[in-house]
Amino acid sequence: MPAIDRREFLAAASGAATISAGCEAAKAPTNILFVLADQWRSSALGLGSDALVRTPHIDGLAAEGANWQRAYAANPVCTPNRACILTGRHSHQTGMVRNDIQLPPQEVCWPQLLHGAGYATHYVGKWHLDGPPKPGYVPPGWRRRGFATFEGFNRGHIYHRHWGFDDSGAPLAELAAGMDPYYEPTLQTNLAIDFMRRNQDQPFACFLSWGPPHTPFRPPDAHDLYEPGEIVLRGNVPAEHEARARKDLAGYYGLCESLDHEMGRLMAFLDESGLRDNTLLIFTSDHGELAGSHGKYRKGEPEGESLQVPLMMRLPGRVAAGSQPETLISSVDLMPTLLSLCDMPAPDTCAGFDLSGAVTPGGTAPSVESVYCEGKVLNAPEPRPGTNSPDARPWRSLVTQRYKLNVRADHSVVDGLFDLQEDPLELRNLADTVETRGLRNDLLAELKAWGQRTGDPFPAKPEPAKEQYQGGEG
Repeated sequence: MPAIDRREFLAAASGAATISAGCEAAKAPTNILFVLADQWRSSALGLGSDALVRTPHIDGLAAEGANWQRAYAANPVCTPNRACILTGRHSHQTGMVRNDIQLPPQEVCWPQLLHGAGYATHYVGKWHLDGPPKPGYVPPGWRRRGFATFEGFNRGHIYHRHWGFDDSGAPLAELAAGMDPYYEPTLQTNLAIDFMRRNQDQPFACFLSWGPPHTPFRPPDAHDLYEPGEIVLRGNVPAEHEARARKDLAGYYGLCESLDHEMGRLMAFLDESGLRDNTLLIFTSDHGELAGSHGKYRKGEPEGESLQVPLMMRLPGRVAAGSQPETLISSVDLMPTLLSLCDMPAPDTCAGFDLSGAVTPGGTAPSVESVYCEGKVLNAPEPRPGTNSPDARPWRSLVTQRYKLNVRADHSVVDGLFDLQEDPLELRNLADTVETRGLRNDLLAELKAWGQRTGDPFPAKPEPAKEQYQGGEG
């Protein structure tokens, strides 16, 4: 794959990215409501491939906007991928390569750009970009990365009792006390709606970060309706993992359904307030959930259940309703894409690309040959004889329209090659077959080219960001 010049790509891929000053003056600014779930895999939707899941509101969001079919986490772990979403850069570029470290102060984030352009910017929920403090109050200043106001906490998952702070650092206990029963996503959705109601006469950007369906898999009673025995497992869950997987997924699907209820409330508010037609609503997740697939659980792995996430966008008139783009997109592309849909240019710091042409009515879908993902093994099976412990092995993944190549330890070790068209569950590893030798070498060369273009030191480990920075100078 030849080197991509970012300016040439943007010019060719999105005619909407550059507009005249006269048009800018005539158009009202586009609001943003960015909704992020934690650990929601792309298949766990009513319109997805997992059976039984009930998500009518999110399914409706997809019908009213764009439902990306091939969206991937650039690094499928909470802190790393949240940094990718906010900066448009890969984790090895920012140093955000593991959980519980602080996003370096010099990184440019899209909320900063919107705030500088006059937007009211607000964050609600789990942050997980401010180092190890738990729950952790995130004070005003550079640590909020452009969010002028903040109602939430740094990290943690406690859904049924109060957890979080208001903008000044006071506990949200009074608001929580008025809820019976208390459920964190409901409080957070209330806070997001209150912010949008207060700021509906000016441009705003609201980021709502829900904790579920991340563990613990204990949904509220109203949505705790799935029985393990009725769960239909994916075909890549080994027999010895079926009981645990069914138990996990019963709670997991209940959490997904509970968030779908909250999404319905958000969509109803946008409709009733008259904000629907001028608000870009984005729904995605920081990574997926393996739930027993391939004998693994949670995240951090290159398998599709961990790596592929839901991504939906709605903006009437600017995003084609009912569109299902097959264009490959990763979390580093979200910043330039959402900025373009708001008629704002992306900074040169972005490694991702503006892919808005894939969803705009009459737009030209950019040709994206591959996406590049990275991570470190979190819960692999026992290592093969002669290899290191899996917990010590970083990996890189190249996903093309048809194939996925996984590399661990160093560039000479191709750990997996899968034909996603013929084998979407990744059950047949083609890495060691003679027939795929040429394909394997071509994909490996493309993976190496990605690393060279983005400054990835792999197979060496990238330098991690600090747990805490002092001041704002880095």
